[in-house]
Amino acid sequence: MELEYQPFDLRECIEGTLDLVATRAFDKGLDLAYVIDDGVPAGIVGDVTRLRQILLNLLTNAVKFTERGEVVLKVGQDEGAVPTTEESQAMPGDQVLNFTVRDTGIGIPVERMDRLFQSFSQVDASTARKYGGTGLGLAISKRLSEMMGGTMWVESQQDVGTTFHFTIQTEPSEAITAASRRIEHADQVLNGRRVLIVDDNDTNRRILTAQVKGWGMIPRDSASPRQALKWIQKGDPLDIAILDMHMPEMDGLMLASEIRQDRAADALPLILFTSLGRRETGADELGFAAFLTKPIKPSQLYDALVGIFAGKPVAARRPPSQPQKLDPEMAKRHPLRILLAEDNAVNQKLAIRLLAQMGYRADVAANGLEAVESLERQRYDLVLMDVQMPEMDGLEASRQINKQWPRGQRPQIVAMTANAMQGDRELCIAAGMDDYITKPIRVEELVAALDRVPAGRSQEEHDGPHD
Repeated sequence: MELEYQPFDLRECIEGTLDLVATRAFDKGLDLAYVIDDGVPAGIVGDVTRLRQILLNLLTNAVKFTERGEVVLKVGQDEGAVPTTEESQAMPGDQVLNFTVRDTGIGIPVERMDRLFQSFSQVDASTARKYGGTGLGLAISKRLSEMMGGTMWVESQQDVGTTFHFTIQTEPSEAITAASRRIEHADQVLNGRRVLIVDDNDTNRRILTAQVKGWGMIPRDSASPRQALKWIQKGDPLDIAILDMHMPEMDGLMLASEIRQDRAADALPLILFTSLGRRETGADELGFAAFLTKPIKPSQLYDALVGIFAGKPVAARRPPSQPQKLDPEMAKRHPLRILLAEDNAVNQKLAIRLLAQMGYRADVAANGLEAVESLERQRYDLVLMDVQMPEMDGLEASRQINKQWPRGQRPQIVAMTANAMQGDRELCIAAGMDDYITKPIRVEELVAALDRVPAGRSQEEHDGPHD
C-alpha cells in the first residue's frame, strides 16, 4: 500500500468522521466530543483517507463497547521524540501528533490486551458473539499508524473504560495554514459577552468554556439546571445561555421554559445543543436563537454567536464608530441576481436583511449541494458562499461550479468565512472563488464586494436589454 501525501484540513477530517458515528452515539444516549489542543496545525500534510479510516475504526469501537457516558477524541502535539517501531516508516516532516480516543465502556482485562492488535483476534468469544466484527480493524489501524511514521497503543481498566492512543508523523500545510485557528474581529462582537453554559457533562462544559474564553467571552458554567435557574432568577447579568437538551433533573426545554418566565428572548437569547440538530417538539414556542448539533463544532458555534450578537450594542469599551449608511437605491443602480448559500438560519436572516436594505432580493440555498442545483436551474450574477456548510461545503461547491461552467458563464463567487486568518483568502481563491468577506458580515465589506461584481448579466439574459 502507498500513502498519499497531500495537504488537508485536520478539523474538517475529524468533524466529518465524528458525523459518521454521531447517530449511533446519540441513539445510545452517549455524549460525543472532540478537543484539538492549541498549537496543533489547522492543516497538515498526509493521507486524509487513511487517517479517517483509523479514527473511524477507533470511534466505532468506542461507541459499540460503551453503554453509558461519553466518547472523547483529543488531538495534541507529541513533545517527545518521533516514535519508531520496526514497522514505522520515515515520513516527511518532524511534527508528531498524538490522537487519543477515550470511552467509558466495558474496558479490557489486562490479561487479554495482547490479543487486541492481532489479525482476526478479539478479546474473547463472547465479545465476538455479542458485538460482531472480524477482529481485523485494530490490526489494520495499527499498521496504518506505523506507515504514517507513528505507532498505536492502549490503556484500559475493566468496567471503567478504554483509551486508544496513536501517533502520526506529519508537517504543517502552508496552503491550509499552519497557524492555530484564531478568528479575527471576534473581540469586536463577542468580547466581554457573558455566557451561561448548562450541561451535566463535565467534558462538554470544559470544551465550551475554553472555546468561548478564546473568543473573549466571560463564561459561567453549571452541571445543574436548577442552580443555573437560581442565578437567572436572582438577576445575575448574562448576555446569552447555552443549554444542553438531555440533562437528568431538568431537560433543556424545561429549563428554557422556566428561563422565559424571567427573561424574554431579546433579553437573554438561548442556544440549544440537541441530538443531531433536531428541533425538539415544543422548542419553537420558546424562541431559541439557534439549534446546534453535538459534538460541538467551534465554527458552527461561532457563526451562531456572531449572528445573534450582530447588530446588538456591545458594552461601551471604545467610542462607537459611525455605521455606514446603506444606499436603498443600490439595486437599481447596480442590479444583481443573488444566491445566498448559508446553512445557519440566523446568518441567513442577517444577510437577507442587509441586502434588502439595498433593494436586493436573494434566493437561499442551505448548503453547497443546493447552491449547485440552484445554478443548474437559473443564472445568477453573484453567489455569497459560506465556507462551512453540511452536505457540501463552500470550497467543494465552488470547485463543482468551476467544473460545470466556464468563468464567463458562471456567477461571481464571494466567500463568507468566520476564519479570517492568513491563508484563508488563498484557500478560497484556490477553490475557484473570486472574492472574500469575513463574518460577521461588515456593511462596508459587503457593499465593496457587490460593487466588484459585473452588474445585470443574468437579468439581461432573462429580461432582455435594459434601456
